[in-house]
Amino acid sequence: MSTNKLFNTPGTFVTGVNYWASHAATEMWSKWDEKVVRKDLKILAENGTQMIRVFPLWPDFQPITRLFVGDGRAFEYRFGEEELPDTEAGRAGVSELMMGRFEKFCDIAAQNNIQIIAALITGQMTYRLYMPPGLAGLNPISDPEALMWEQRFVRYFVRRMKSHKAICAWDFGNECNYMGKAPSAAAVSVWMNSITDVIKREDPERPLISGMDGTALENTIDHPENPGHSYWSASSQAECCNILTTHHYMMWKSAGSDPCDTIKPGLFPVAEAKMYGDITNKPCFIEEIGMWRPMIADFETAGRYLRMLYWNLWANSNGGLLWWCAFDQDNQDIAPYDWESPGVEHGMFGHDFKVRNTGSEMKKFRTFLDKLPFKSIPRSEADAVCILGDQRQKSGNIAASAFILANEAGINMQFAHARKAIPEAKFYMLPSACGKAGLSSKNWEILKKRVHNGASLYISIDDCYLQGLTELSGAEVRTRAEKGGETTYQFVVGKEKISVKLPSPILRTIKVNKAEIIGSDDNGNPVFFESKYGKGRVYYLSIPLEKLMMDKPSAFINKESSDAWKIYSSMFTKELSEKIVSKNNPRLSVSEHKISEKEMICIVCNNSPVEVNESLQLKSGWKLESAFSSDKSTAKTKHGLQLHIEANSGLCLQFSSQTT
Repeated sequence: MSTNKLFNTPGTFVTGVNYWASHAATEMWSKWDEKVVRKDLKILAENGTQMIRVFPLWPDFQPITRLFVGDGRAFEYRFGEEELPDTEAGRAGVSELMMGRFEKFCDIAAQNNIQIIAALITGQMTYRLYMPPGLAGLNPISDPEALMWEQRFVRYFVRRMKSHKAICAWDFGNECNYMGKAPSAAAVSVWMNSITDVIKREDPERPLISGMDGTALENTIDHPENPGHSYWSASSQAECCNILTTHHYMMWKSAGSDPCDTIKPGLFPVAEAKMYGDITNKPCFIEEIGMWRPMIADFETAGRYLRMLYWNLWANSNGGLLWWCAFDQDNQDIAPYDWESPGVEHGMFGHDFKVRNTGSEMKKFRTFLDKLPFKSIPRSEADAVCILGDQRQKSGNIAASAFILANEAGINMQFAHARKAIPEAKFYMLPSACGKAGLSSKNWEILKKRVHNGASLYISIDDCYLQGLTELSGAEVRTRAEKGGETTYQFVVGKEKISVKLPSPILRTIKVNKAEIIGSDDNGNPVFFESKYGKGRVYYLSIPLEKLMMDKPSAFINKESSDAWKIYSSMFTKELSEKIVSKNNPRLSVSEHKISEKEMICIVCNNSPVEVNESLQLKSGWKLESAFSSDKSTAKTKHGLQLHIEANSGLCLQFSSQTT
């Protein structure tokens, strides 16, 4: 794959892993064993690995020590007791021995047709901070002495390795937003721009990947639930990086409340990556994902979880997934693996090379993609723009919840940020709006004007105080009180009446001015309204539906609340009627990818742990030409469009138009 198209060509998908050697994990460079590495990469290649992320451990590659004079002043840097050689490597404080090993590693990867993302400053790894002995105790982000040596290391490493064909991209390092504590957003910006400038001066061709865990969308004031990490916003990363990343581990996210083979864990990481990509206008892929397997899933279930992720990511034009990690690390008795926090059974393969179900699924999906008659597919068109606010909203959770509900309803959404330019659209969504929904007064007026001119707006509120909301919605809050417990809400969706039982921390009584009531609580108090606003329409929900669905365990799969998606579908009747393929089962995600006026690719994903036999409605004039699967899933057209999809799997359907 051309490096300038890496993760940036819709419908292409990279499979791979994060790699530490099976015998030594973080000690792989100091305990180098070429035979083991060759065996490792061979088994990875045989099981569908196209790409690996590799970590030149910082103190191994820049093993400088600092010497002091008697009064405590720093005097010079050495390699232990040896003077730094007067060579390019020596002046950079870089070990020639380790660089030779890295070059050999790249040679072996190239022999196996595996591409490498080089995570340059690997200082933080599995909860442990690794720094050169001479820099120990310095802040690696804000201390100028540390930054000087980081620049020297990166400059030498990139200059020496940029000609190797195995390297496809550079990465800042492993989760540098957890490498020490950044004192300010300005310090973060200086660090990122400094390292970026060094990389791009030496190698302007290869993309730079952020290599970081989930962060805030925008730089904000420090937040008590996420101290310091708001300084590493996705937008600030996008100023420097060509490609953004997410590192998703469901046990530390709200997705972890549900079984891993169900819709919430299956779509949450997809929404997260899509959110960052849409808002920054940069490619974003899942660079790390994994689980504490012994406490979350058996091998078979973990395999199905990964299979579901592959299908949903591919359908949503996410460029790839690198599993954490290649091999189990349960054979390690060194720090940090013998500390309390790290899990050591994350691997696609045992340290004895036994292939886990996740490894088998990677191989199957890679084989499936490689055999398709087309190598890429266009993005699916968005039906709505979902506008997210600031950090008070927990935008990642709200984005995921809205994305799941939209997928269940058959709606495709694009994400936007309240403080950025709002894209033109026919339908806007402000889910679980908190405060002023993050909107500036200017953007709020722009949004209202577009609705007045004919667009539709859905807004659900979580103590929202946007000015003019009463006039816009046709409904007015009379009283607000803390409530607690749960409430059963009744909604009229088309010709159907549904009930949704959810927590109700707040009770609002609503006075209706000009709106039509289409939902109320179990005491008859209205909660959902539809009204006209100029030429447009406004749907106003006085409960934070998305927040409540995300916060309540199993809300998307329990009978008492799982019909919530129908609230979304009731607002999109026109958009849904224009789909070429329509579905009724909320556990199926359906995306349409238009090749031309006469050809369309449809990807159907089963987000449930059981096989599905389902009839889909096909628009008149369209014909199924081919169906492609990674397993025994099938499609037939004897009586309509009949699908059989294996648990947590998918189908790729190719249609042609028969109309002239």
